[in-house]
Amino acid sequence: MGDQHRAERGPDSLGGYLLRGLREWRPRRPVSLFLLFAMLAILILGVQFVYVLEDARQFAFFLSLYFVFFLVVIARATVDFFDVVREHLREREHLFRDTFAKDGFAEELGQRVAKGDRDSWPEF
Repeated sequence: MGDQHRAERGPDSLGGYLLRGLREWRPRRPVSLFLLFAMLAILILGVQFVYVLEDARQFAFFLSLYFVFFLVVIARATVDFFDVVREHLREREHLFRDTFAKDGFAEELGQRVAKGDRDSWPEF
């Protein structure tokens, strides 16, 4: 009974509100947005990278971590790019089919072209 009452009332603390906001916010956001924030965090935390110049192993380790992270980001950005292009082409094809499937549109267009009525054609 207490948990049900608490769920109806809402969170009790600022952290509870933040967690609820993150839970509701996550499904609507793409992965690339989170990777953008992760890149900013990595760059800010990467200030330590300057202090490991004396130790070659640590320097190579941090440098390889950076390269792996940014390669993952580039790969994910490429996947998102192709998803956007695929969705665009799908919507374009749907619009094309929907336009020509309208009652009489293709026939009327064919008649106008056959008549050579250039005044009724759209100007580009």
